[in-house]
Amino acid sequence: MAVGYGSCSVLVVEDEVVTRSVSVRLLRQLGVGDVVEAADGAEALARCDRLSFDAILCDVDMMPMGGLAFVEALRDRERAVSRSAPVIMLTKHRESEIIQSALRFGASGYLVKPLTPDTLRQKLDKALSAKQSGPPTDRA
Repeated sequence: MAVGYGSCSVLVVEDEVVTRSVSVRLLRQLGVGDVVEAADGAEALARCDRLSFDAILCDVDMMPMGGLAFVEALRDRERAVSRSAPVIMLTKHRESEIIQSALRFGASGYLVKPLTPDTLRQKLDKALSAKQSGPPTDRA
């Protein structure tokens, strides 16, 4: 299902500046209306407390708070406005145990880096469609 992105707000959580910039640029090329950046999980949690996001792209490997800890904290954080936003994990790892851990912690799906416009569009469509129809169901 194709989703219009003009009214969407997406948070990009990535500690590597260049990788974060690429993700932001790809989202803007796809037409995402509002793209917000965070350099780590702690900064992202603070943004999620105040702002409502339609989706979150989050790197797995970050310091001081990594992606898995961020997702777990977000799902448990009752005051977070974006508590139930679908989270797509970004990872360079192809190992199934890391991916399975991300899904167990509450991620909606994952993308293996480097991102491409097509794979990002597909995951974003699934995440936004799942958000509109109920709890996240994308487990691939």
